[in-house]
Amino acid sequence: MAYENVLLVIIVAGMVLFGSKKLPELFRSLGRAHREYEKAKLEAQREFVTLHDDSNEHSTDRKNLEEIALKLDVLNPNSLSDEDLLQSIQKKIGSSSAT
Repeated sequence: MAYENVLLVIIVAGMVLFGSKKLPELFRSLGRAHREYEKAKLEAQREFVTLHDDSNEHSTDRKNLEEIALKLDVLNPNSLSDEDLLQSIQKKIGSSSAT
């Protein structure tokens, strides 16, 4: 019920400020702006979900590998490819378990 009162006050204020002829045009503009906002919001959500789903596993795995490599003193782990990084870690683990 409070929502209806606010809407009524906005309509009356709009009529006073813009006149009854400009009011429909104003509401059409507001409606278009609201639709564009919702459209952009949904698109951003879809893009975030897609990026999160596609890259989350890879980036998390890469970050974990780099952290392990740093703990094992692998030189420049961020400059190595995923395969080279994995091999370097395996070599370090193999050499440290032999000692």
